[in-house]
Amino acid sequence: MSEKTAMNVDLRNVQETVENSVKDAQDFGRKTVLATVGMWGLAYDKAVEMWKYSGEMVDKAEKRGEELEIEWNKQFNELQKNPEVKKVVDYGKDSVDVISKNAKSVVAEVEKFLGQFQPKVEEVAKDVAIKVESAMETIMPGYDELSAKDIVAKLPAMPKEVLVEMREYEVSNKNRVTVIREIDAMLVEVQDEVVA
Repeated sequence: MSEKTAMNVDLRNVQETVENSVKDAQDFGRKTVLATVGMWGLAYDKAVEMWKYSGEMVDKAEKRGEELEIEWNKQFNELQKNPEVKKVVDYGKDSVDVISKNAKSVVAEVEKFLGQFQPKVEEVAKDVAIKVESAMETIMPGYDELSAKDIVAKLPAMPKEVLVEMREYEVSNKNRVTVIREIDAMLVEVQDEVVA
């Protein structure tokens, strides 16, 4: 019977220990939740405090700025009463006007000078475009009407110099990524072969 009693006592001790452990775990969990909520609350309180403080700082800074503005205006008005300062201010205003007029005059002269070249530049650009277009027709007849797939199929037969010209033409005209990418890849291959 003493064995049974010892076993009952041990089971009671185990049960009490488990119950105490569960209670301690519940208390710890509750404290953890409360601490987390408390930290959030403290952070919120601090944020509200900082917001209020920053608003007060802005108000103080604005008030101080207004005070400085009044003080500077008084000092500036006092300075302007001095005839020497007035001369300097008037000279500065006059200089700005003269410089502005001169700058406008220079701009007008430059525009006039460049304007005489405009028709010639347009004519040369048109001639170059025509020559490039006819060169492309010589290299690959009907180039502009060909699809990117058709052009890519014909690229392997082209020498490096022609590929460079075709790339420049493609970039300045239809600018098809597929064609440009394929030409670039072929130019890299040619360069790798030269290096090897």
